Amino acid sequence: MFLQRCRERQTSVAARVNATIDPVRERGFGLIEILIVVAVVALAGYLLMQYVNSSAKAVEQLKQERPIDRSKLAADRAILTTMQSVVRSYQAEKGEWPPDRTAVLALLMAPPKFQCAGNDFDYDPATGTLRLTITDDTRC
Repeated sequence: MFLQRCRERQTSVAARVNATIDPVRERGFGLIEILIVVAVVALAGYLLMQYVNSSAKAVEQLKQERPIDRSKLAADRAILTTMQSVVRSYQAEKGEWPPDRTAVLALLMAPPKFQCAGNDFDYDPATGTLRLTITDDTRC
């Protein structure tokens, strides 16, 4: 009997506790809380999109500028300038320009190695001028 009363008291106390807790449990999230979460997620999404867009713009700008390719082209022009100096030295010594492209290559210690694939040079024996020939503009 005593045990039965204790059990009834425990169940009635538990029922009271559950009665006070259940409305809170059933209530869930309020409108304000949901709006705050949505606002935080929207702000994070906006900041992420700004970061992605700025990164994409930076990559696109680097592709347009192509700094490495431009430095390769500058190196090829420097090689051509050196070759032009050798041709002028030949003209100063001999009094005439080298007769053809093969003669110009013979003046050099080794054939020129252009940085941009497909680049070469043209030689005009009448004036002794050298020109850089770019066969594929997209490579360099």
